[in-house]
This record gives sequence, structure tokens and C-alpha cells, in this order.
Amino acid sequence: MTIPMTESVKNNIPSYERIDYTLRPAKAIERKMLCEAFRRLLNFSDLTEYRYVGFSSVFFSDFSLIHKSLGLTDMISIEKEVKDKGRFMFNRPYKCIRLRFGYSYDVLPAISWAKKIILWLDYDYKLSESMFTDIGTFISRAQTGSVILLTVDVTPDNLPDKEGEKSRYEQLTERISKAKIPIDVEEKDLDRENYPRVCYNIINNELEEVLAIRNGGLEDKLKLNYKQLFNFIYKDGSSPMLTIGGVIYSNSDKDKIAKCNFKRLDFIKSEKDKFDPYRINVPKLTFREMRHLDKTLPSSKGEKLRFLSKEMIDDYSKIYRFFPNFVEAEIH
Repeated sequence: MTIPMTESVKNNIPSYERIDYTLRPAKAIERKMLCEAFRRLLNFSDLTEYRYVGFSSVFFSDFSLIHKSLGLTDMISIEKEVKDKGRFMFNRPYKCIRLRFGYSYDVLPAISWAKKIILWLDYDYKLSESMFTDIGTFISRAQTGSVILLTVDVTPDNLPDKEGEKSRYEQLTERISKAKIPIDVEEKDLDRENYPRVCYNIINNELEEVLAIRNGGLEDKLKLNYKQLFNFIYKDGSSPMLTIGGVIYSNSDKDKIAKCNFKRLDFIKSEKDKFDPYRINVPKLTFREMRHLDKTLPSSKGEKLRFLSKEMIDDYSKIYRFFPNFVEAEIH
């Protein structure tokens, strides 16, 4: 089993010691968008009957939001940093969150799959072989109406600047099997502009391949389909992140997926045949500027402020409903 070796892993520095996850506006916006989409799963089952599985970090930001906004009380957080078990337990905000320590590819097969599951594999590193194991576990065991999301770092590998250093393609094949890489991918496709598309295609191919294997022995009404819902790109720090995912549903549940009417949400990206991500661009605005723009929304057409570009106004108008409000407060 290949264990990803990012710089942070090499230096034994977990991401929650490098990044304050509560102060990442694009990530916060993504979470709120996801919750709005999850509400439409009511057509499959009452949301309180779902189980949420994810990677909480010590901040538990997504767990807190999903519990408070959707009412889920069956929640499992997977944490590989066993050495910080006490810290995770201390920071757990609600008793309904159960912690499982170990790598996701070991923990996921051991949990019960008797319920519909929302699984967010929120990796903080680049595409690696172990991710395919997690995809396989989900697709082979999840019930109809379950949701899978994957977040990966899509920063291109370093260009070789010395003779003998590995090319970007060689670095990629060190992390994943060459068989997983589409045959038309070349070195030139692994630059900043095109690498996210390559990762997107690799993950989608794996989802479809494993789904075909599961469907092989099923009668037609029980065969599963994968409907893509999410294709986000955002950047809070130095690393661009890609989140893709969707819902699996049986042929007998086609009416339920239609009633969800996900397409009414403007951030839904259901086309899998082309890479067309929803880019969460967070303009750097003051609170006063945001409050002024709020008065013109939901339609900001024609709104002008001489010191704000049209792009900034347009970006804010797309995400204002999900925009986090960070304030300084002293809690006694």
C-alpha cells in the first residue's frame, strides 16, 4: 500500500498544525454549498437517517456545520494522527461524533455500511494510490442514495531543474499506477493549467470502473449509477484544491434522483464529459463593501463602485449567500 509522502508528511507536520481551518473562506463557502445540496437528499431518506464520514482535523468544522444545519447525529471522523488522540477527543464538539483512528483505507472497510452514507474524503495531499482503495470501498459497499466527495491538492509537481531529476510524469507515476493515467496524458498536460483536469479524469475513470465491477452481477433494477454533482476548484492558501463527487443511485431510484432537482443549484456541475469546474473565487472586500453590495443582491447587474472591479462584484454575487463572517470576539 502506497502511503502519500507530501512535504508535511515527510516532516511529520499534520495539516491542522500548519493551517487554521476555521479561517479559510473558500473552504467555508464550499462546506455551505455542500450542505445546501445535501438537503435535497430528503427525496431518498430523512437526513437524520444518514451517516456522515469524514476527516475532521482538530477543528471539526464540517462536522459542526453538518450537525447543526442538517441534524445528522451519526457521524464518524477518521484520523490518522494517533499520537494526537487526546487532542482530537478534547476538541470533539458533540458526543454524536465517533472517532476512528488509523488510515482511511483501513478504517472504511471496518465501519458498518447498513445506512446511506455521505463520505467526504477531504485529503490534504496530492493524488495517490491509496485514494483508489477508498473509492473502491465506497462504491462496492454504499447504498443507493449515498454520496462520495474527494478533495485533492492539484498543485503541479516541481519541474526538474537538474539533470537526473524526475519529470512531472515520473513523479505522478511514483504516487499512482501508470495504468491509472489516461494514455493520452503527456508531460505537457501536467502544468498548472491542465493538471487539475488530469486529476479530475483519473478520479472519474476510477469511479466508473469500480461501479461497472459492482454492477456486473446485479439485476437491472439494482444496478447503480453515479451522478456527478460537484466539481469545485478553490484556493485559500498556496495550494489549489479540487473537490469532485456525487451521488450513487439504483435504476429503481431514478424518480428520486429526478425529484432532488439538483440542477436548480447554480454551483452544481453534473457534466462529466468535460472539465468545467465551479471556481470559488473569494474577492477581498471590506465588511462595508459587502454590506453595500448585499443591498443590490440577488441581482448585482449594473452595480458599480469605482474602486471595485466588475470581476470582484461578480465573484461576490455568486457566493454572497455562503460567505463566512469572520469577526474578532473575546469568549469568556
